[in-house]
Amino acid sequence: MGRLSANQALAVSVVERLRASGVRTFCVCPGGRNAPLVEAIDGLPAGLVSILSFFDERSAGFFALGRARRDGRPVAVVTTSGTAAAELLPAMVEAHYSSVPLMAVTADRPRPYRGSGAPQAIEQAGLFGVYAAPSVDVETPEELPDTLTVGGPAHINVCFAE
Repeated sequence: MGRLSANQALAVSVVERLRASGVRTFCVCPGGRNAPLVEAIDGLPAGLVSILSFFDERSAGFFALGRARRDGRPVAVVTTSGTAAAELLPAMVEAHYSSVPLMAVTADRPRPYRGSGAPQAIEQAGLFGVYAAPSVDVETPEELPDTLTVGGPAHINVCFAE
């Protein structure tokens, strides 16, 4: 395998951090913006994780909430940018009030696009407010925290270069 692009390296770092935090199930809503994350998840060795594909983000969020509640371990929901990410809010609220380790992983446009009117460039950093802690906004692997709290919902907003 050749050298990874910046987007691929960031996606691999995010997925590795999720795995280190106990994530074994990924509920993936594929899209153009989150393609590096989907590829990184798909590249995990068979048998280490469960990868489930969803068309609808809201359904994926509630499925992941139920799976995390059932298994007592964090489950990641991976979405593309814009309103797709916002569809996870109801599940994140439920996870917050029941202390379920639901991990929202949202792909985003580069930071300079914020406030520019660019398509799919909503304010995703901190999107879930008090309902996700920690909530991190990363553009490089170095910005990822060493550990992710998994006692309740968390949000990783991943800004990919164009």
